Amino acid sequence: ERLHHPESTSLVICPSSLILNWESEIKKFAPSLRSLVISGTAEERSKLIAMADDYDVLITSYDYLKRDVDQYEDRHFQFQILDEAQYIKNTSTKNAISVKKISSANKFALTGTPIENSLSELWSIFDYLMPGLLGSYQKFRKKYENPIITNTDDEISKRLQKMVKPFILRRLKRD
Repeated sequence: ERLHHPESTSLVICPSSLILNWESEIKKFAPSLRSLVISGTAEERSKLIAMADDYDVLITSYDYLKRDVDQYEDRHFQFQILDEAQYIKNTSTKNAISVKKISSANKFALTGTPIENSLSELWSIFDYLMPGLLGSYQKFRKKYENPIITNTDDEISKRLQKMVKPFILRRLKRD
């Protein structure tokens, strides 16, 4: 069991339909962690966020985070976990902009959707995880996305895979 420190609070952001699932899984697998679901009206969420330092894990949805992001901006989290990270696949959406405003020591992006389906989605998720690794989106499009899509360039595709592979842990459903 660890001692609680306010700077070690973590933040889970997930679709609304998974908030209670995250809460029950934390209670089941890490019962010593104090979790707090941030939901309800704007006033209720504001009161809950104000109590954040008393908890180990805050759980909220992408939709609530968009509305409340200004209340999180002065906080620093130990871990920030995005569940169903494809919710930030378009870098210009409020979801993507909001999660990227949050300060945290460690970031994780979980998705059941293979990111190879869309190179722009791959770029957006890595821009959240490790800003700058793949350069600006314009440079990424020119160097990787356009050559891979238009020319089906295997060499450039392999170079991109080599860059991101150390940061991707894949699991199949059966595993």
